[in-house]
Amino acid sequence: MHKIKVHLVDDQALVRQGMQALLGLCGNIECSSSSENGLAFINDYTAGLIDTDVVLLDMRMPELDGIGVLEQLSGLQTAPKVLILTTFDDTTKLQQALQLGANGCLLKDVELEELEAAIEAVHCGKLVIQSALSTVFKHAESVLAELTDREKQILVLIAQGLSNKEIAAQLFKAEGTIRNHVSNLLSKLQVRDRTQATLKAVELGLVQQNS
Repeated sequence: MHKIKVHLVDDQALVRQGMQALLGLCGNIECSSSSENGLAFINDYTAGLIDTDVVLLDMRMPELDGIGVLEQLSGLQTAPKVLILTTFDDTTKLQQALQLGANGCLLKDVELEELEAAIEAVHCGKLVIQSALSTVFKHAESVLAELTDREKQILVLIAQGLSNKEIAAQLFKAEGTIRNHVSNLLSKLQVRDRTQATLKAVELGLVQQNS
């Protein structure tokens, strides 16, 4: 029986050791390798030093975080399946992670049985989103559905740091028209200012957060 080979990418040694010990209890999973950060993983994987079916990837790491790893993997011809392990503090990046090709996401406090089932599902090509996280995506989808294409376009430009005058020039619209769009946009997003609107644009996956 072929065991699913799993590789851990997490900057916390205790997390890696504990996860490896737990996964060792699963009869159909083999977890014998890990990386202490994203950069080490990418270097070893592209050098052919890592043979794995599924990568359990932490989102928040020094030296290339989860998003950075996914960006690197997306440029490769062959890449392993990736299952994100995250905390509620990182949910703003999950939409972006899925857009970059992640195959699923789970909270770090997941039960072993659910983790095992998720690894098996991801290995079979299924998308796995833990029920506790699905509400995050439903909220993002509902907010995006309320925005017009023009408002999304303006939100991206706000996130790029453009003023109303600069946005008006780029879109060939009157500055007053843009001001009205921005006012409606802030109201729909339930934010007070352009800084909060920029953070919301990252949360909704419309722009990438600068690291």
